[in-house]
Amino acid sequence: MPGEPLNKVVVFIPAYNEEETIAFAIDKVREIYPEDATKEKNYFVEILVVNDGSTDRTEEIVESKGVAVVSHPKNMGLGAATRMAMMTAYEMGADVTVKLDADLQHDPADIEKVIMPILLGKADICWGSRFAGKIHYKMPIVRRLGNIFFTWLMNQLTPYKISDAQTGLMAYGKRYLSVFELFGSYNPPQQLLLDAANKFMKYAEVPVVFYERKTGSSFVSLKYPFYVFINILRIMIYGSPLKVFTAIGSVMVIFSILYFIVTSIWENYLKNFSFLWIDKLSLATLIVGLQCFFFGILADLLIKRRK
Repeated sequence: MPGEPLNKVVVFIPAYNEEETIAFAIDKVREIYPEDATKEKNYFVEILVVNDGSTDRTEEIVESKGVAVVSHPKNMGLGAATRMAMMTAYEMGADVTVKLDADLQHDPADIEKVIMPILLGKADICWGSRFAGKIHYKMPIVRRLGNIFFTWLMNQLTPYKISDAQTGLMAYGKRYLSVFELFGSYNPPQQLLLDAANKFMKYAEVPVVFYERKTGSSFVSLKYPFYVFINILRIMIYGSPLKVFTAIGSVMVIFSILYFIVTSIWENYLKNFSFLWIDKLSLATLIVGLQCFFFGILADLLIKRRK
């Protein structure tokens, strides 16, 4: 409507040694979203670059483009860069913020697709799904299997219907920006999905295109899955400690009871054999299992009190 204030969309680009592509990424966003064009759509775009401890000319190039930049003193990881970007975007007064990778595997033209569900009030977060859209190269089998597994896992852990839990094109509305919590320095997509679900945020996804990386290398390594599971466990415990500790405690108590029954029956068939250590193991497992229940209750109370 004429006279209504324009929505501010902050496109943030995490960058670590991206001197080959960062200028092109900035120019491409500006080309597709010039100020005079976006006013007709009731939003305007600002660009924010998080320089994650680059040792090349990334920061210098960004500054020469007149773009806002926040720099880490050393490389801290994609999760840390995403956290800093979301905090800064909120301080900038963003109504929506969008993550775009500097390597431009995602098409900047798809930015509008992921922000519209939020601007229309249909979602608080929106994921650009490569698998609902089009992947323009043959993804390595290991990465594809990893995507399938983590997408399945997120569908089990959240109420959302997710087709791509590993996407690099994601948008967040002001409602979520004001309360989000991102702990780990790796796998921000999964952490933010769990966090948003714990905070009852509305989720949407739209189909997007995805291209092969032309420069640089992927941050994904053999260590990546271990970091992912640790961070997922952390956010699960923080978001639903009672549920997590109750599940762990239940497994240990059931194991303790079954172990005691089986070993007691088996003892009748063995003479002159001491099962004292088995009795101790069963008792110890039972005690730890019961403690998990109390840990869950205590953690739940502490977190609710903090919130």
